[in-house]
Amino acid sequence: MAALALGEGAAHAPADNLPIITEVLYAVPKGIAGDASQDGSRHPTGDEFVEIHNPTSKPIRLSGWTITDRNKPDAGQFLFVFPNFRLGPGETAVVFNGLNQTIPGPLGDAETTPPKPNDKFNNAWVFTAGNTSSQVGFANAGDWVCLRTPKGEVVSCLTWGTTEEPPPVADPRLVQLPRTSTSSVQRTLATAEGVFEAHPTVRGLRCSPGTPPPPAPPAGAVAAAPDD
Repeated sequence: MAALALGEGAAHAPADNLPIITEVLYAVPKGIAGDASQDGSRHPTGDEFVEIHNPTSKPIRLSGWTITDRNKPDAGQFLFVFPNFRLGPGETAVVFNGLNQTIPGPLGDAETTPPKPNDKFNNAWVFTAGNTSSQVGFANAGDWVCLRTPKGEVVSCLTWGTTEEPPPVADPRLVQLPRTSTSSVQRTLATAEGVFEAHPTVRGLRCSPGTPPPPAPPAGAVAAAPDD
């Protein structure tokens, strides 16, 4: 299938040449299970994150791409703009809210690319949005998060709960997430076909920033028969 680009005539974002959102933590679990940033303490806003994965065989330049929630720019909007940054094939990037966080390891922000992948997060590229306000964060009861190109075109939009503000798209780019207050939500596969489910407990955490789900099996692969 030939690579496509967003624009006029595109019914929805094609999955073969674009990054995908693979995990979102919008309701931080209580206790140490919610310490997604690994700074030693749980923060109900600062530990929120969005994980982006490149499932393609080519690098994707994310410079100028944005992650936003439903709020307006002058009304508590969460906004992260990627700096000059290229996400390699099979690589993952994590963007933390960052409020009151001391995130370990190599870290980037909206101005600077991390000097190298972060071994604290499975060698993902880790960024902080550098949020300084408790009013800027995902609403647990209902919100949405969108990944957009530098031109503002929506590549992916994930929504949960109910909101007064409708998401900016209503085609296959829009995905309804399951409701959870005890974990992140993560795709079952690192492809656009992977569905989102509540994250299981792994090493005491209910999220895994920087560790994407498994890739899709090769075409024609046959699942192994269960043991007798």
